[in-house]
Amino acid sequence: MIGAAKYGARVAGVAAAAERGEPDPARDRTPEGMELVVADVTRGEVDRGRVVEYCHATVVAGFQRRSAVARLSGKAAVVTGTSRGLGREIVLAFGREGARVIALSRDMARGEQVAAEANAAGGEVVFQRGDVTQEEDIVGAIERCQAEFGGLDILVNNAGILGEGRLHETTNEQWNQLMAVHMTGTFWGCKHALVAMRAAGRPGAIVNTGSILSFTGDGYLAAYTAMKSGILGLTKAIAIDYAADGIRCNCVCPGDMETPMIDEYFAGTEDAVAAREEMESAYPGKRIAHPAEVAAAVVYLASDEASFVSGTSLVVDGGLLAKTY
Repeated sequence: MIGAAKYGARVAGVAAAAERGEPDPARDRTPEGMELVVADVTRGEVDRGRVVEYCHATVVAGFQRRSAVARLSGKAAVVTGTSRGLGREIVLAFGREGARVIALSRDMARGEQVAAEANAAGGEVVFQRGDVTQEEDIVGAIERCQAEFGGLDILVNNAGILGEGRLHETTNEQWNQLMAVHMTGTFWGCKHALVAMRAAGRPGAIVNTGSILSFTGDGYLAAYTAMKSGILGLTKAIAIDYAADGIRCNCVCPGDMETPMIDEYFAGTEDAVAAREEMESAYPGKRIAHPAEVAAAVVYLASDEASFVSGTSLVVDGGLLAKTY
């Protein structure tokens, strides 16, 4: 525990640095120090918007440093949905941690840009254009990973789309599109990764992207909620059935993140500013996550550090689900 005097001095230093727009020289740029900033913000002592921006900047700076020991060194991975948001951060994190990655996305321009960014930082990432609603594209990414990197050790099923609307207003076309991307795409990814991993006879790790909506409900996101719940159920079934093959399967379940998808959600509301404030106020730290914070959890689940972690859900939500009200 941090003593009151030391805590007060730390908060004052962080707050002053945030107001100047400078990093705090008294601490390493990691989430540990960030928690103190957020705690201070909740008491209204510092401008929340400025400090949250500062928190995100320092978090990213901390994650951008290459690890002294690459946690995914020698691993070959396929990651889907990599052109923006969480998928982008997963690719960058995997590159920093020594993994060789096939990055699958429909958006060629942004997908290639992400791969170039990862490679410029010392990673080994190959972009492949593809759509998870097309089984042959998923198979092609896995086969390319085997051909270029000698096998498949990790699959991250991350591709996703947002589906808004109350259930009685949801069209069959909207439902089917969500099903194709989230459930069928994840099913195909897991199925073909399992075939490849079992044929190679070596351990593997699958990480599926769920959500806090894998556990709760949102009436305005009814169909999306159903998909995320289904992904968690599929994750558990795979973990049980393929444990004897040395294959682990886990689900990362983030809360809201600063991604283009959340911007699209806000844009669809009557008052985007008010909607953001309402969302952020629900979180104990009065902010939503930077996707790099969630990508760090994916790295852990994919790494050998999680060798006995399987069939579980790793919630990354800043304490939101811990609340009663």
